[in-house]
Amino acid sequence: MVVWSFIEGMLLGAGLLVALGPKDVFVIRNTMHGHNALELIAICSLADVLLISLGVLGLGAALTSHQWLMTLTMVFSIAYLAYFGVKALLAIRGSADGAPFDKVSAPSAGTNRQVIKAALFHSLLTPYAWLDTVLVIGSLSALKIGPAKFGFAAGAMAASFTWFVFLAIGSRIAAPAFRHRRAWQLLDLIVAASMLTLATKLAADYPWRAA
Repeated sequence: MVVWSFIEGMLLGAGLLVALGPKDVFVIRNTMHGHNALELIAICSLADVLLISLGVLGLGAALTSHQWLMTLTMVFSIAYLAYFGVKALLAIRGSADGAPFDKVSAPSAGTNRQVIKAALFHSLLTPYAWLDTVLVIGSLSALKIGPAKFGFAAGAMAASFTWFVFLAIGSRIAAPAFRHRRAWQLLDLIVAASMLTLATKLAADYPWRAA
Protein backbone atom coordinates (compact mmCIF):
# COMPACT_ATOMS: atom_id res chain seq x y z
CA MET A 1 0.00 0.00 0.00
CA VAL A 2 2.78 2.43 0.97
CA VAL A 3 4.82 1.45 -2.08
CA TRP A 4 1.89 2.06 -4.40
CA SER A 5 1.22 5.41 -2.70
CA PHE A 6 4.89 6.32 -3.23
CA ILE A 7 4.62 5.47 -6.93
CA GLU A 8 1.35 7.36 -7.20
CA GLY A 9 2.89 10.41 -5.53
CA MET A 10 5.95 10.24 -7.76
CA LEU A 11 3.82 10.07 -10.91
CA LEU A 12 1.70 12.99 -9.74
CA GLY A 13 4.81 14.96 -8.79
CA ALA A 14 6.32 14.26 -12.20
CA GLY A 15 3.15 15.39 -13.93
CA LEU A 16 2.96 18.62 -11.94
CA LEU A 17 6.58 19.57 -11.32
CA VAL A 18 8.31 18.31 -14.48
CA ALA A 19 7.59 21.37 -16.60
CA LEU A 20 9.46 24.50 -17.61
CA GLY A 21 8.17 26.88 -14.97
CA PRO A 22 10.07 30.01 -13.85
CA LYS A 23 12.03 28.11 -11.17
CA ASP A 24 13.08 25.41 -13.65
CA VAL A 25 14.26 27.95 -16.21
CA PHE A 26 16.14 29.76 -13.43
CA VAL A 27 18.02 26.53 -12.63
CA ILE A 28 18.83 25.93 -16.31
CA ARG A 29 20.18 29.43 -16.93
CA ASN A 30 22.25 29.65 -13.77
CA THR A 31 23.70 26.16 -14.13
CA MET A 32 24.81 27.13 -17.63
CA HIS A 33 26.36 30.28 -16.18
CA GLY A 34 28.52 28.09 -13.98
CA HIS A 35 26.81 28.64 -10.65
CA ASN A 36 27.00 25.81 -8.13
CA ALA A 37 24.53 23.23 -9.36
CA LEU A 38 24.49 21.40 -6.02
CA GLU A 39 23.32 24.56 -4.23
CA LEU A 40 20.52 25.08 -6.74
CA ILE A 41 19.41 21.44 -6.56
CA ALA A 42 19.42 21.57 -2.75
CA ILE A 43 17.52 24.85 -2.49
CA CYS A 44 14.88 24.01 -5.07
CA SER A 45 14.24 20.42 -4.04
CA LEU A 46 14.31 21.13 -0.28
CA ALA A 47 11.89 24.01 -0.81
CA ASP A 48 9.54 21.57 -2.53
CA VAL A 49 9.99 19.14 0.38
CA LEU A 50 8.98 21.91 2.80
CA LEU A 51 5.95 23.03 0.78
CA ILE A 52 4.76 19.47 0.10
CA SER A 53 5.13 18.70 3.83
CA LEU A 54 3.03 21.75 4.72
CA GLY A 55 0.39 20.65 2.25
CA VAL A 56 0.32 17.07 3.50
CA LEU A 57 0.09 18.21 7.12
CA GLY A 58 -3.16 19.99 6.34
CA LEU A 59 -2.35 23.44 5.00
CA GLY A 60 -3.38 22.49 1.46
CA ALA A 61 -6.85 21.36 2.48
CA ALA A 62 -7.24 24.42 4.72
CA LEU A 63 -6.35 26.82 1.92
CA THR A 64 -8.55 25.16 -0.71
CA SER A 65 -11.53 25.50 1.64
CA HIS A 66 -11.34 29.29 1.12
CA GLN A 67 -12.47 29.96 -2.44
CA TRP A 68 -11.35 33.58 -2.45
CA LEU A 69 -7.82 32.55 -1.48
CA MET A 70 -7.71 29.94 -4.23
CA THR A 71 -8.85 32.53 -6.76
CA LEU A 72 -6.27 35.05 -5.58
CA THR A 73 -3.51 32.43 -5.81
CA MET A 74 -4.65 31.51 -9.30
CA VAL A 75 -4.69 35.14 -10.49
CA PHE A 76 -1.18 35.80 -9.20
CA SER A 77 0.09 32.48 -10.61
CA ILE A 78 -1.25 33.31 -14.06
CA ALA A 79 0.23 36.81 -13.92
CA TYR A 80 3.58 35.39 -12.73
CA LEU A 81 3.75 32.90 -15.61
CA ALA A 82 2.60 35.46 -18.19
CA TYR A 83 5.27 37.91 -17.01
CA PHE A 84 8.05 35.37 -17.55
CA GLY A 85 6.57 34.35 -20.90
CA VAL A 86 6.57 37.93 -22.17
CA LYS A 87 10.04 38.47 -20.71
CA ALA A 88 11.32 35.48 -22.71
CA LEU A 89 9.72 36.85 -25.89
CA LEU A 90 11.42 40.21 -25.33
CA ALA A 91 14.73 38.39 -24.79
CA ILE A 92 14.37 36.78 -28.23
CA ARG A 93 13.82 40.18 -29.81
CA GLY A 94 16.72 41.71 -27.91
CA SER A 95 19.15 39.02 -28.97
CA ALA A 96 17.96 39.29 -32.56
CA ASP A 97 18.73 43.04 -32.47
CA GLY A 98 22.29 42.29 -31.48
CA ALA A 99 22.17 42.70 -27.71
CA PRO A 100 25.34 41.66 -25.87
CA PHE A 101 25.60 37.94 -25.36
CA ASP A 102 27.73 37.43 -22.28
CA LYS A 103 25.60 34.67 -20.81
CA VAL A 104 28.41 32.22 -20.15
CA SER A 105 30.74 34.52 -18.22
CA ALA A 106 32.02 33.30 -14.88
CA PRO A 107 29.94 34.52 -11.96
CA SER A 108 31.36 36.51 -9.07
CA ALA A 109 30.83 35.70 -5.40
CA GLY A 110 28.32 38.51 -5.15
CA THR A 111 26.43 37.07 -8.07
CA ASN A 112 26.32 33.71 -6.32
CA ARG A 113 24.66 35.32 -3.29
CA GLN A 114 22.12 36.95 -5.56
CA VAL A 115 21.45 33.61 -7.24
CA ILE A 116 20.77 31.95 -3.88
CA LYS A 117 18.37 34.73 -2.90
CA ALA A 118 16.60 34.48 -6.24
CA ALA A 119 16.40 30.67 -5.94
CA LEU A 120 14.75 31.03 -2.52
CA PHE A 121 12.32 33.58 -3.94
CA HIS A 122 11.30 31.37 -6.88
CA SER A 123 11.06 28.33 -4.61
CA LEU A 124 9.17 29.71 -1.62
CA LEU A 125 7.73 33.18 -2.17
CA THR A 126 5.72 32.92 -5.38
CA PRO A 127 2.09 31.78 -5.69
CA TYR A 128 2.97 29.34 -8.47
CA ALA A 129 5.45 27.58 -6.15
CA TRP A 130 2.60 26.98 -3.70
CA LEU A 131 0.02 26.02 -6.31
CA ASP A 132 1.35 22.58 -7.26
CA THR A 133 2.98 21.66 -3.96
CA VAL A 134 0.84 22.91 -1.08
CA LEU A 135 -2.52 23.21 -2.82
CA VAL A 136 -2.66 20.37 -5.35
CA ILE A 137 -0.40 17.71 -3.81
CA GLY A 138 -1.44 18.68 -0.29
CA SER A 139 -5.13 18.51 -1.09
CA LEU A 140 -4.85 15.14 -2.84
CA SER A 141 -2.85 13.73 0.06
CA ALA A 142 -5.89 14.37 2.26
CA LEU A 143 -7.49 11.39 0.50
CA LYS A 144 -4.77 9.12 1.89
CA ILE A 145 -4.80 7.64 5.39
CA GLY A 146 -1.91 6.83 7.71
CA PRO A 147 1.41 5.66 6.19
CA ALA A 148 -0.04 5.90 2.68
CA LYS A 149 -0.27 9.68 3.07
CA PHE A 150 3.43 9.97 3.85
CA GLY A 151 4.37 7.48 1.12
CA PHE A 152 2.43 9.66 -1.34
CA ALA A 153 4.29 12.77 -0.15
CA ALA A 154 7.67 11.01 -0.34
CA GLY A 155 6.97 10.03 -3.94
CA ALA A 156 6.21 13.63 -4.89
CA MET A 157 9.38 14.80 -3.13
CA ALA A 158 11.46 12.17 -4.97
CA ALA A 159 10.04 13.38 -8.29
CA SER A 160 11.08 16.96 -7.47
CA PHE A 161 14.63 15.97 -6.50
CA THR A 162 15.06 13.77 -9.60
CA TRP A 163 13.81 16.55 -11.86
CA PHE A 164 16.23 19.19 -10.54
CA VAL A 165 19.16 16.79 -10.72
CA PHE A 166 18.22 16.08 -14.34
CA LEU A 167 17.94 19.81 -15.11
CA ALA A 168 21.31 20.63 -13.56
CA ILE A 169 23.18 17.78 -15.26
CA GLY A 170 21.47 18.38 -18.59
CA SER A 171 22.24 22.10 -18.45
CA ARG A 172 25.92 21.48 -17.74
CA ILE A 173 26.15 19.05 -20.65
CA ALA A 174 24.37 21.48 -23.00
CA ALA A 175 26.30 24.58 -21.84
CA PRO A 176 28.90 24.56 -24.70
CA ALA A 177 26.12 24.79 -27.29
CA PHE A 178 24.79 27.92 -25.59
CA ARG A 179 27.82 29.96 -26.50
CA HIS A 180 25.93 30.63 -29.70
CA ARG A 181 23.17 33.23 -30.03
CA ARG A 182 20.77 30.88 -31.84
CA ALA A 183 20.72 28.39 -28.97
CA TRP A 184 19.64 31.08 -26.49
CA GLN A 185 16.99 32.32 -28.91
CA LEU A 186 15.62 28.77 -29.20
CA LEU A 187 15.61 28.34 -25.42
CA ASP A 188 13.83 31.67 -24.95
CA LEU A 189 11.25 30.62 -27.54
CA ILE A 190 10.63 27.31 -25.73
CA VAL A 191 10.42 29.13 -22.39
CA ALA A 192 7.96 31.70 -23.74
CA ALA A 193 5.76 28.99 -25.24
CA SER A 194 5.87 26.94 -22.02
CA MET A 195 5.07 29.87 -19.70
CA LEU A 196 2.27 31.27 -21.82
CA THR A 197 0.80 27.80 -22.36
CA LEU A 198 0.80 27.13 -18.61
CA ALA A 199 -0.78 30.53 -17.93
CA THR A 200 -3.46 29.93 -20.56
CA LYS A 201 -4.18 26.42 -19.25
CA LEU A 202 -4.58 27.67 -15.69
CA ALA A 203 -6.92 30.43 -16.83
CA ALA A 204 -8.96 28.02 -18.96
CA ASP A 205 -9.22 25.22 -16.40
CA TYR A 206 -10.03 27.25 -13.29
CA PRO A 207 -13.79 27.48 -12.49
CA TRP A 208 -14.02 31.29 -12.42
CA ARG A 209 -17.82 31.34 -12.28
CA ALA A 210 -17.83 29.18 -9.18
CA ALA A 211 -15.44 31.67 -7.58
